[in-house]
Amino acid sequence: MKQFNYVLTKPHALHARPISSLMREASRFQSSVHLRYGEKSVGLKDARRLMSESMDSGSKLTVTIEGKDEEAAVAAIQNYFVENL
Repeated sequence: MKQFNYVLTKPHALHARPISSLMREASRFQSSVHLRYGEKSVGLKDARRLMSESMDSGSKLTVTIEGKDEEAAVAAIQNYFVENL
């Protein structure tokens, strides 16, 4: 299991379009990817739940990745966060 913390830097960072792109990025890997925000945890494959969370600039997230290709997945997803969120 790998994880990293991230603070969203862009306003309205996790809304429909960015979530769709993030889900596409995560779906390239077999590993499961979860976002933890406060006391809530949401799988990246559960778009409806992810979009219902109100995460904006300044929100602190923990991303957890677990599976056979977690090394590659964590690098790609962390890079996505830095470049887009």
